[in-house]
Amino acid sequence: MTPLICRVYIRNYKSLAQVSVGLGPFCVFIGPNGSGKSNFIDALAFVHECLSGSVELAFKNRGGISAVRRRSAGHPTHIGIRLILDLGGNLSADYAFEIAAKPTEQFTIARERCVVERLMGERHVFEIERGQFKKGIPGIRPRVFPDRLALFAASATEEFRPVYDFLTSMRLYSIVPVTLRELQEPDPGEFLKPDGSNAAAVLKRIQDENQGGERYNRLCRLLSKVVQGVRNVEYRAVGQRETLQFKQDVGQEYPWIFEALNMSDGTLRALGLLLAVYQLGRPKVVMIEEPEATIHPAVTELIVQVLLDASHERQMLLTTHSPDILDYKDLTDTQIRVVTVDRNATFIAPVSWEGREAIRERLYTPGELFRSGELNPDVNEAKRAAAQMDLFGVPFPDKPKSN
Repeated sequence: MTPLICRVYIRNYKSLAQVSVGLGPFCVFIGPNGSGKSNFIDALAFVHECLSGSVELAFKNRGGISAVRRRSAGHPTHIGIRLILDLGGNLSADYAFEIAAKPTEQFTIARERCVVERLMGERHVFEIERGQFKKGIPGIRPRVFPDRLALFAASATEEFRPVYDFLTSMRLYSIVPVTLRELQEPDPGEFLKPDGSNAAAVLKRIQDENQGGERYNRLCRLLSKVVQGVRNVEYRAVGQRETLQFKQDVGQEYPWIFEALNMSDGTLRALGLLLAVYQLGRPKVVMIEEPEATIHPAVTELIVQVLLDASHERQMLLTTHSPDILDYKDLTDTQIRVVTVDRNATFIAPVSWEGREAIRERLYTPGELFRSGELNPDVNEAKRAAAQMDLFGVPFPDKPKSN
């Protein structure tokens, strides 16, 4: 089974007051502007940055802790995130942390816990509160810093390493065509950057694999379906910089060569999405903001098919405003998460019971319901899940209890 995030609990992160969201291998988050779709997936990117860099840098990248902490009359001071993970190979993990805000943009890790469990096997736990181990890691005594997550140090052990590797492999993408159009700085090209600003280096790594193997050929075939006439795209060095070069059929004997500078936003964004899927770094979770943006509606179906196919190898989470994506023939209502906002608090839930019935009885499509403003979330389920949320409650609460 593909490793994935099974459930996410978030408290006081931007507009997310208290949400509990179940996820599958492929999920589409749909909702109006300002509802909190981006805030949800940014919370997952925040976890990645806290572990791969530092908590301080993750806050700075978002304008400081005051810009991340939810705004309300009560001024909540603690940001909390909990992730239930299925890591494959009968291995599960339950990881949570809480960050307490202090005056003058300071913070401290108030509490952190990680539980790793193998089916019918041993359970491993570490837990830290106020900088002290409540449950330690046998054999090692990592130094605990008040502004660092301890999972980084715990990853030195084979028990907790899979959790760290999974969470640091998550990637969020919001492809910016202008960054693909510009000359790019040299880069190792293992992982695509969030805005696509190292696309040339990522493409080079794919081209170099087996001297342009099946991965590269598949990428070029798909790009040619998205953009009529494009035969392939290649890496090109320009002095100490890197760029992209496209070959396009124009009815002549030989294809014409176009630099990235001359390509449309839609072409460059489509290439960025394909690179996110086919990059050699193979992230475990890929999150994509509005994949339909600047892409012709006629090829949206192909883009969704590529992303859906990719979910057989990694978890795919998308945000969208597109009814066409909702109406893709292989997308089911169980893969849709409806996002709404009420009194500055985001609600995220599956499609309401009435909506599911209308879709399954073929009275309306999800896209038609969305266009008419009738694609509603199951608010009762969202409130029930939020009310039962406990960041440091019983591990793996969704697992069936054995007798």
